[in-house]
Amino acid sequence: MAEPRRAPHPRNQLNELNGEEWLYFTKSVWTTAYPSELGHARRRAHGANKPPRLMARLIEFFTKPDELVLDPFAGVGGTLLGAAICHGPRRALGFELSARWAEVYAEVAAEASAAAGAGRALADLGSQDPGGPRTFDATGCELRVGDARELLRDLPDASVDFVATDPPYNVQLPMTMSGGALAEAFANRRTDYAMVTDDPADLANLANYPAFLDAMTEILAELRRVLRPGRYAALIVRDAYQDGRYLFTGADLAARAATVGLVPKGDVIWYQAGTRLRPYGYPNVFVPNITHQHLLILRRDPERRPRAGSTGARRGAGGAGAGESGRPAPSS
Repeated sequence: MAEPRRAPHPRNQLNELNGEEWLYFTKSVWTTAYPSELGHARRRAHGANKPPRLMARLIEFFTKPDELVLDPFAGVGGTLLGAAICHGPRRALGFELSARWAEVYAEVAAEASAAAGAGRALADLGSQDPGGPRTFDATGCELRVGDARELLRDLPDASVDFVATDPPYNVQLPMTMSGGALAEAFANRRTDYAMVTDDPADLANLANYPAFLDAMTEILAELRRVLRPGRYAALIVRDAYQDGRYLFTGADLAARAATVGLVPKGDVIWYQAGTRLRPYGYPNVFVPNITHQHLLILRRDPERRPRAGSTGARRGAGGAGAGESGRPAPSS
């Protein structure tokens, strides 16, 4: 007979995990190999689709049931599906530029809801996904079609409990093979997946990497605005290889986040077991197969009120680590 689950610490205001579960989450390298489920065959057409179980794991650490999760780049709805399979469903709001991907999410969610209504739960994966079997409840999830930069403006200040998102990829290698026999034997492109639309509002269509970082900085500022003080954002980011140079995209976005008041708190390396290897650069130069992504953990630090009786207190400008009084916020 299984031992009863230990209760969370009485001072734990962030989530419903006990000490052992909390500790397990904080490992700086994660390896995942999830089964094909929740419409994976359709969702995989979007090359940046996020495993719902991975998103559920993030959501369960950074929120409690019924709190609101935001994904401004929702794609085929991996974050929303993750919220729906949490132990204690969360509310989730997603923004997606392409109606095509929103339709895929709607179809998958409808099928999963029907399966849950028939009593079918997701399999128990043991240590790969601690917590036992999962059910599905997407009644609190909504996916809106439109430009995240516009839709974010409609959200009230400090109205979101957690942000989890996978920003659009910047331009990467247009050709992955080195030519010759390899080019004849293999598709001479980076991927068969569709991650970029023809919409000029798509960040992946920006002219260059600096423009991508500038646009993301504006969006990060909006995410900081809508986050409640003391709450977190998780950005899933893959580094890039562009014009013969490796770009540390994760580090660059973390630095930009800090300039707008989202303080970097950690970097979890997500190793995607089973990633297909391609002969980039072979046999002439070294070009890495990037088989990992960064889970950048950012926080809008709590805001301190001016001490009673103090004079001349000024309001902070929203910079990294600054509270409302302009003094450094707690570093925890």
